[in-house]
Amino acid sequence: MGNIIYNNSSFTVAAGESVLDTLLKAGVQVPFSCRAGVCQSCVMVLKQGAVPPRALEGLSQAQREQQLFLSCCCYPEQAIQVEHYDPRASGVKALVVAKQQLSRTVLELTLDAPIAYQAGQHTNLWRSESIARCYSIASTPEDPHLSFHIALQKGGQFSQWALTSLQPGDTLTIQQARGECYYRSEHAGQPLLLVGTGTGLAPLQAIVRAAIAAGHWGEITLIIGARNSDELYFSEPLRQLERQHSNVTCTQLAQQIDNSDVKNVRQADIYQYVKHHFPDLNSHLVYLCGADTFVSKLRKQCFFAGVKPRNVYTDAFLPAS
Repeated sequence: MGNIIYNNSSFTVAAGESVLDTLLKAGVQVPFSCRAGVCQSCVMVLKQGAVPPRALEGLSQAQREQQLFLSCCCYPEQAIQVEHYDPRASGVKALVVAKQQLSRTVLELTLDAPIAYQAGQHTNLWRSESIARCYSIASTPEDPHLSFHIALQKGGQFSQWALTSLQPGDTLTIQQARGECYYRSEHAGQPLLLVGTGTGLAPLQAIVRAAIAAGHWGEITLIIGARNSDELYFSEPLRQLERQHSNVTCTQLAQQIDNSDVKNVRQADIYQYVKHHFPDLNSHLVYLCGADTFVSKLRKQCFFAGVKPRNVYTDAFLPAS
């Protein structure tokens, strides 16, 4: 436990509190999103003192040379002096090309931005200096534009703004893509199992399309689950993937089917479904995307089914607005 000097003001860090927690509690406007060290929207500049190694995990060498650290993962053991840092300085301007609602709860946002990426990676979209959200990329590098599937959160500072105010022709700031959850072409013959919930579908279907484009000839199985069938979306593009590629299977599951008109949705628990249909994952590559609790639970289940730890790639979503 130590003190923080931030912009010439001193704050005492309580036991178990991070630098981000302390400043937010004191009313300081600090940008943040995931609070887990993934989105990097809360990075700050260390001017004096030292931070624990955990506060540097995931940062590039260039970021470390700038003395940046993750304030959400920094639990200081001594007094430190820090300064505000605007991550948008390392971003680029993105032009809004289009937007459309894919379902009652999901907005597709299409952008034109000069960033390099792999299908399945994620990046930050900035509404303002203090509001950013981390989203997985739903497009592939072969697509003409970047696309994102944005879960519409009630009262969401970014998602509701994107739905009601952001318009084609507007610009926002986007950062460079990050993340290890993407397809590797050297695995062209291995069976792929991709499982997700909610907008975890966004990176997973992009990974499937990237694998197909790279000539993947092993079996590809995509499974998407939801509590209720009306939470599922993007059904027709998934069916097209199946029709066009004999090695691709796409399955949508719901614990409860509310709409009698829903087609091609199976009523099942996603954990039990995967356990029953994939009891042996020793030869598979596994991709898991969705809520962090889902990813953690299914990852453990897949390990018990024999998947090698190096063959599991994940993208866990934490609650955000």
